[in-house]
Amino acid sequence: MLEAITKGSGRMLNWSHLPAIKPKYLAITQFIKQAIQNGDLLPGQRLPAERELATLLHVDRSTVTRALLDLAAVGILVKKRGSGTFVAQLPHVNQLANKVNWQAFLENTTATRHATYQRKLAKARTTATVPLIDAAANELPTNLIPQLGTLTLDWQGFLTAQQQEERTGYLPLMQTINRYHTARQQFTLDRQSLIITGGAQQALLLILNSLLQPGDAVAFVTPSYFSASAVFSAAGVRAYTIPTTTLGLDLTALETAIIKHRIKLLILNPTLQNPTGRILPLAERQAILALCQRYQVAIVEDDVFGWLVDRDIAVPPFKALAPDNVIYISSLSKLLGSNTRIGWIVAPQAIGERIRQVQKNLDLVPSLLAQVMADHALNSPEFSLGVTQLTTQLAQRR
Repeated sequence: MLEAITKGSGRMLNWSHLPAIKPKYLAITQFIKQAIQNGDLLPGQRLPAERELATLLHVDRSTVTRALLDLAAVGILVKKRGSGTFVAQLPHVNQLANKVNWQAFLENTTATRHATYQRKLAKARTTATVPLIDAAANELPTNLIPQLGTLTLDWQGFLTAQQQEERTGYLPLMQTINRYHTARQQFTLDRQSLIITGGAQQALLLILNSLLQPGDAVAFVTPSYFSASAVFSAAGVRAYTIPTTTLGLDLTALETAIIKHRIKLLILNPTLQNPTGRILPLAERQAILALCQRYQVAIVEDDVFGWLVDRDIAVPPFKALAPDNVIYISSLSKLLGSNTRIGWIVAPQAIGERIRQVQKNLDLVPSLLAQVMADHALNSPEFSLGVTQLTTQLAQRR
């Protein structure tokens, strides 16, 4: 009789009456625990073979295997090589309680997959027999980072800096950033539209959490370092890739994705795009803007490498072309090293207020000391000289 446990059972046990719990392996573990508590399965009793259980339960054998392994791990079952699986002789009552299966949290999660991906990258870096260009790291080699003088700041100076810290950030740093954008990137900003962040990655996470609901869709161009980012899963949004052609971004594919997946945000890295190094020409930027405006899709412009383009050949950023339709991100981390976690967002005022509130709620406001150091770096002669030299070097390498 397929529905009955093999001889030695306390009572007949109908394995087809699993609780309505998903995933199935949890239903099996709960069923076996309850059967032991009810006396339907006795200490020392042998369970049917895994293949037979899979047939009884109408599930894959792997599902049965996982359930039995989980119960064996907490001492409720005992697996004996060559003999089968048995109920433990004296399963403790606490072991039969519905304990949280922490292992299930660690298996096949996005964080686990991202960690596995990063381990593969680390192994590739350490085992390479020839020099590698590490596009995955999305940062400059150490020997190309501008060398700066030491910041001297006594305690009284730090207290003075505290008095200049506003809700939106450290005022001198915000003024410095504004001067840079006015002089170089053809758009101005005010305090209400500027948010200082802990780097570009955090800036993107804040934008996603501020504007989208879990399950909303975003798109980005491939190939891209965004493919290696865990920020989309952290925000609970769906991410779709848009291919490129020999002429640039595939506008037909973008339009199809917008309609099919209801894309809310298009995330672009249009200047020195990583990993291709491409700079989107003005005509392509205007075509993308026109398409996004037609479907009311907002653009997030990641311009972390905008520093490194000679202003004589620079193309206006999306933010300068359509300031009300674009949220702009920049950062110092790519210039001064990955540990310099200072970036910023330039957004329309209404959006900026929402982002600031989310930043405060998540306690992601960057430290004052980091902001003071960033302002020092931006205003130092060594920084300007270093960026100029670096821009020349990179232009020669492209």
